[in-house]
Amino acid sequence: MTTASQLERKGRIDPDNGDIKQDLLRAAMHLLSTKGRDGATMRAICAEVGVTPPTLYHHYGDLQGLHKAAIDETYLQVAEAYHDGTEEKGPLKGIRDGWATFLKFAYSEPNMCRIVIQQIMAGEPPSLVADTLRGLADDLAQFHAQGLLKYPPRETAQLLWMGALGSLTYTVSREEAGDTQDLALQRAMLEITLAALFNVEKE
Repeated sequence: MTTASQLERKGRIDPDNGDIKQDLLRAAMHLLSTKGRDGATMRAICAEVGVTPPTLYHHYGDLQGLHKAAIDETYLQVAEAYHDGTEEKGPLKGIRDGWATFLKFAYSEPNMCRIVIQQIMAGEPPSLVADTLRGLADDLAQFHAQGLLKYPPRETAQLLWMGALGSLTYTVSREEAGDTQDLALQRAMLEITLAALFNVEKE
């Protein structure tokens, strides 16, 4: 049986093939989530996809570039919950859905969540964070115009982001995250945050 890496060496795999680029991204996300940065090595990623390092270099520049792309894609998938909720029932619904999805991510993929938090703490947040915060501020402008925000839209978006990061960090630092008491505290944290920022009743 001819492997993908053998085909690559024979020049029969197109390095511009989008499927291979996506396969590398998926492999990096999987290994970062299950084994952390130390396990998501170039050798491990290429072995999982069945290619050699030059293909990874071609698509992502280097291992760090692929790791960054994997972190960006992970953030994008999690952040989509906010956008979907907002389109359905407005910013508050989006905030609740987005917060819940971030916490679900922290519970189900603590390794990857830690990596995202570390990236943010290092001053290199996922590339779409800034866009998300700008979009959230734009969405909140309607509340501000109605006098329903206690702070301007941009500051409200930043405060929500700070609260969400605090909840994520708390979750991944606990050995028993997800128990009944922990979930109750997380729900209380969201309600306290919303009550502090909005002059509106609970949805």
